[in-house]
Amino acid sequence: MPAYLNTERLLLRPISTEDAQAVYSYRSLPEVARYQGWVPASAEEVAVYANNMADLPADSKEQWWQWVIINQPGQTLLGDLAFCVDADGQQAELGVAVAPHYQGQGYATEALRALISHLFQHYGLHRIHVSIDPRNQPSVLLFERLGFRHEGLLKQSLWFKGQWCDDLLMAVLADEWPGSS
Repeated sequence: MPAYLNTERLLLRPISTEDAQAVYSYRSLPEVARYQGWVPASAEEVAVYANNMADLPADSKEQWWQWVIINQPGQTLLGDLAFCVDADGQQAELGVAVAPHYQGQGYATEALRALISHLFQHYGLHRIHVSIDPRNQPSVLLFERLGFRHEGLLKQSLWFKGQWCDDLLMAVLADEWPGSS
């Protein structure tokens, strides 16, 4: 797996300890944390996670990999992406979080396009999926723009942050993704 990916405006790379404060600063905001499974309690927690991830063998399966989204011209950390490849290396799950100030500018779409293409090409995956609270309409619309289809809605199937939540499953297959078949 490469150490980074480049797009027209962005650099995507694994999270490092130097990113800890920036990641914590937006992930701890209520409007970002509301739908996120990982809400770090401190910048130190983010740094420990980054250190632990750096110690893992490259291409480890069943492990969440956190990458940051950097604006190339200004070297500003805008958000992060996460992915986890399953044990047999055929499917992956994705997640994304972007600081509120940088939402609505196409950064998540651009970053996810690059990561999804990379995951299909590098791992030879069959399918990539996401699990979204359907109340998180910006995320639903983001993955629809990327060509993910709605595969199912599990009603009140997830106990999350003290309440039963619906779980919207969306996915795209390799042969549906431009340039991967």
